[in-house]
Amino acid sequence: MELKLISNDSHAKPGYGANMRSWGDTITEVYKCPCGKGKVYYDNEDIPGHRYKNVSCDCEECNEKYNFARGTATLIESQK
Repeated sequence: MELKLISNDSHAKPGYGANMRSWGDTITEVYKCPCGKGKVYYDNEDIPGHRYKNVSCDCEECNEKYNFARGTATLIESQK
């Protein structure tokens, strides 16, 4: 299922090490969790010399039922 986007933010950042002259992006998106009681956070740093991506949910109930990706939630097989 697609999640409802609450907010998003993006910034350009310089690279690291030998890539100091190159620029990349940091992206933060916040979504409503499926039950509406919490939030799902998507963080992505795509900067030369450094890559990081994370999706987390602060709702315990939804964490037990869903796998999360950027803007989506998929029911865990055992919950089907």
